[in-house]
Formats: sequence, structure tokens, C-alpha cells
Amino acid sequence: MIRLTQKDSDILKNISHVAGIFTLVVAMTMLFSYIQLKTIDPLDNPAFVSLKEEYDKEPENAKKIEQVRAMDLMARKAYFATRSQVETGAYLLLAGSIIFIICQRLIVTNIRVMPSIPGAKADLSGMQKYGQRLMIISASVITLAALGSSFVLRGTLPDPERGVSKSELSGSNGDEPEEMKNTDGSFAPDPVNFPFFRGQDSRGIAGGKGYPVEWNVETGLNIKWKLKVPGEGKSSPVIWGDKLFITAALGKEGQVYCVDKNSGEILWSSSASGIEGEPEELPEMDAESGLAVPTAAVSSDFICAIFANGNIACFDHDGTRKWAKNLSTMKNIYGYSSSLVIFEKTVIVQHDSDSRLSIMGFDIETGELLWETMRNGRPVWSSPVIATFDGKPQVLINGNPSVTAFDPTDGKELWSVECLTGDVAPSLAVNSSMIYAVTDYQKLAAVRPGAGASIVWEDNTYTSDVSSPVANDEILVIATGFGDVACYNAQKGDTLWTHTFMDPFYASPVIADNMIYMIDRNGKAFVVRAGDKFEQIAESSMGERVDCTPAFSDKMIYIRGKENLYCIAKSE
Repeated sequence: MIRLTQKDSDILKNISHVAGIFTLVVAMTMLFSYIQLKTIDPLDNPAFVSLKEEYDKEPENAKKIEQVRAMDLMARKAYFATRSQVETGAYLLLAGSIIFIICQRLIVTNIRVMPSIPGAKADLSGMQKYGQRLMIISASVITLAALGSSFVLRGTLPDPERGVSKSELSGSNGDEPEEMKNTDGSFAPDPVNFPFFRGQDSRGIAGGKGYPVEWNVETGLNIKWKLKVPGEGKSSPVIWGDKLFITAALGKEGQVYCVDKNSGEILWSSSASGIEGEPEELPEMDAESGLAVPTAAVSSDFICAIFANGNIACFDHDGTRKWAKNLSTMKNIYGYSSSLVIFEKTVIVQHDSDSRLSIMGFDIETGELLWETMRNGRPVWSSPVIATFDGKPQVLINGNPSVTAFDPTDGKELWSVECLTGDVAPSLAVNSSMIYAVTDYQKLAAVRPGAGASIVWEDNTYTSDVSSPVANDEILVIATGFGDVACYNAQKGDTLWTHTFMDPFYASPVIADNMIYMIDRNGKAFVVRAGDKFEQIAESSMGERVDCTPAFSDKMIYIRGKENLYCIAKSE
């Protein structure tokens, strides 16, 4: 036991008092921040909503545009700053409590029993033991409270059993691995099939040539057909062969529709509801979200769809439901939006809710759960992307805080790199050598994939809110929630050009036939040449709001608006 002088004891007492007061102050600050975090909604600020309504009445008013941008930025920064306080406070709370208990422990173990005095004797040794127990109990309570607060207020802490060790990252000899190369450099998207959100492998690149660059809904120029879509939904169309598939919500019921892509005729519709475990009520979500936000995925034999109530269902191309199950309600602040992808015979689900983060693989024929890998961090609203590096197929997720790659055959985590925080909604962009991650009010980062993955370059001048970026080996294009579009040198990160289109983008840009197709929320479609200089080719209007990413197939473009689905093709 360490013997302390009276001076040492006094110093420890002062440190203990400071640590105790510090711990209580941090605990109260964290509690206040936590309450504030739960009550702040950056999208539901009354002043912002009022200003946004004024902007909607005068969408061309430049002053109103700048006011909306400034207030939105201020609200979101306040939200993220509060959340950062909660995170930092967890560490400070633990540090303060540890210092407090160490000091108290040293003090109580060095309390001296005074020499006995003749006459009646007080039980000083008993008082000493009682004091020691009291100190230990109080210090333990503070420590446990700190630990509990860290888990409750900060959220998910790192799992020491999860992830890859340094030796695994660097190899058995400790050497850094060679840079990974994308061995599917021959990636050539199918000119007919557009199977997932943003097309083949969910990359935002369409196959084929000869797509129209302009059209007119009012005059019918290059409008092959127009279909009033039953129900509501923000899922994008997917295509296999001559069939187009979309999902929608009829009240609380999820629906899958099959449409003849050439005529616009609805061939069949099937319900994705009435499944065991399905909740009676829809989860709370942002007013602009809904049951049918995630985009379906289609293969040569099956169409799979997922909904915000946790229902996932698989149908054959004739509309017969092959299997369905409920994966638990996907509850989070904005609503579930992660789309499906298919790798060979496996349907891959990015499960993001307040209670569970994972990636899951299901047998597409039977619905059997083949694997599930738990993920750390917070819920995101991005969708998985497929790529191949060094001959290894990978499913990539833009998460918070990490960009992570998983083996699509068994779900094993292949590599991960911390990259982003905040409300991560955009999916990743991929080319033959890099992966691009972005989220609004944070940054854009180019990631070199593989063991020892690292950030090659980053920029925070232009960041997207909902719209996902698209890249090839030469350029990276981002469309923002403020109407700005930026084109970067994909390898070096230099800004090649920027242009302001005024209205925000939610739909993701798609590169097709060396053109970049972009549609803003007011339904204006812009076609820009995919090059290092800005060259606008055409502008068209859909005449209604558009949040969905277009699909491309057989020289035709399919755009889902708020009310209608359009087929755009060159008039013969």
C-alpha cells in the first residue's frame, strides 16, 4: 500500500473534488444535449418550413433560395454539433469518473487510526471501514452511471470482437498489401437489363447507345407512353428483358407492379403484405418518406422487393409470390430507403434501423437466410453497391462512420475505413480503382479499397444530400440538394467544372452513351456531356415532381414522377 503524507492527501482530495464536480457537470450537459438531440429535427424547423413554403410559391426568387440554403445549413449544423457533444461527453464522463475513483481509493486506504486515549474508546477502525465502504460504493455508482450513460447516450460503441486485426490487414509478415485493382475493368453494363437502383451493380452507369436527349411531355415529343401509377412510392423502376417493375404503397399495403416496357400496360400486380410478423402500424418516419422508398431488384427469374415495414417478398416474372417474410420494422428518423441488390443467387439486404444494423443474404429461390453480419455505427439511408477488386466480388456500403466491403457469398467483412459521419444517404460511386463516399455538410472522399484501405483525397466544397454520385475512370459527378452540380477529376480530385441549376436534386445522375442525365425535384431534366468541360446538350421538363432515378433500356429512358411513369424514346 502506498503511504501518503498529509499534503499528498490534500492534493488528492482537491483533485477528487474537481473530478467529481467535472463528472456531474458533464453528465448534466450530456443529458441536456441528449434531450435536445431528440427534439431537434433539422427538416422540421418551423422557421425553415415557413421559409420553404414561401420558396415553393416563388421558386425563381434567388433571395429566397439563399435564405433556404442558409437556414437549412444552420439547422443541420446545430443538429450535428449537438450529437458531437454527446459523443465527446461520453469519453469525458468516463475519464472524470476514473480519476475520481482512483483518488478516493488512495485517500480511504491511507486514513490513519489515531492513537488510543485512556477512557472510553470510539470504534475508529469500524468508522474507517464504514467510510471506506461508503467511498467505494459512491465512486462505483458514479463509474457505473458513467458507463451506462456512455452506452445510452453515445449509442453503439466499437465491438472489440468485430473487424479485422492489424496482422490480418497487413498480412502475416506485417507488410502492407499491394493496391487493389478492379479486375472487372471490362465492366460493360447490359444495354437491355437495368436490374437494380442505378442499374447494373447499382453504379449509375447505363449500357447501350442512342438514348434521346430531349423530350416534351406537353407536345408528346419523344414520349412513347405515359402511365398513371397506382399508389404512392419513391422507388425507381428496374428492368429485365421486356418487363419493367416498380413498387408502390396502397395505404399500409405494399404492392409490386409489372409493366410491359414497350406498351406501358400493367401486366400484373402482387401484394407484399399479409406476412407473418408484419406490424399493424407503419413506423414513424419523415413526412416525405413512405412505405415504398427502396427500389426492387430483378434477375432473370425473380423480382424481389422490400418495404419500410420490414416486409421482403420475392415473385417470379409471372407475379406468383415464391416467398415472403418480415425482417422487423425498419424504424429510424427518416424512414427506410436502402434498396436491394442480387449477387448470383443471393438477395442482399442492408438492414438499417434504430435497433439493428446488419447486412443479410437470402437464397433467392427459397428465402432461406444464408448469412447475416452485424454492423457497427448508426443507421444510414444509402444502398449497397457491387464491385470486384483483385478478382474478389464485394458488396460495398456507405455507412456511418465507415465505408465497408463484405463478401457476398458468406457476408464476411473484407475491409473497412472510417470515412463519414452525419446523416449518410448517398450510395457509393465506383470506378476501376477507387470508391467515392459523400454525405451532406461533411465531405466527399475518394477511397482506395482493400486491406489497408485509405482515403486518397477529399473535398468539402460540394456534397450531396440524397442524390448518389456517379463515376467512371475519368470523372466523378455530384448533384447536390441545392441544385449545384460538380464534376471532379476522379483520380486527383481536382474540380473540373461546376454549374448551378437552382433546384435541388434527389434523383441520382446516370451516365449513358457518354452523357450525364440529371433530373431535379421539380422535374427538369438536364443532359450534359460526360467530359472535363461543362457542355449542356438539352433541357426538358416532366411537368411534375421527380425524386426517382431513371432507368435505361433498349434506347429508351423510364422516369417515374410523383404521379406518372414515362417511357421516353426517339420518335420514329
